[in-house]
Amino acid sequence: MKTPSEKVTSVEKISAKQKRILIIEDEYSASKFLSLRLKNLGFVVSAAFDGMTGLKEATETLPDLIILDLMLPKLPGEEVCKSLRESFDEKLVKIPIIMLTGKDSMVDKILGKVIGADAYLTKPYEFSDLFDVIKKILPGS
Repeated sequence: MKTPSEKVTSVEKISAKQKRILIIEDEYSASKFLSLRLKNLGFVVSAAFDGMTGLKEATETLPDLIILDLMLPKLPGEEVCKSLRESFDEKLVKIPIIMLTGKDSMVDKILGKVIGADAYLTKPYEFSDLFDVIKKILPGS
């Protein structure tokens, strides 16, 4: 039986090429781990460690997907998400957002959807679960 990390096939690795993912996460080790896993699958990954930098990076680079923590310094993840969804730039508005956070109450999950997150996962998480969500959100991944 394959472990969750072995379920990712070479076909999935090939299809991930050139898809750009921005990780906005203030915990360096969590960001680094996730970044390495995604890079190994062929994604182009960048990271920001606070909400203000993440929002700036998103507006300048227009990634294909944003993985966003809620508890961030300088600008909370909720505000980052709302700013992107309320932007006048249609390209920014359409960027899929996965909230990946330690906040696991039903209120937080509902709030995440209301402010525009495409998916909401709580920590701790299985990478295979996150990758399943990425495949659903990003066509061709």
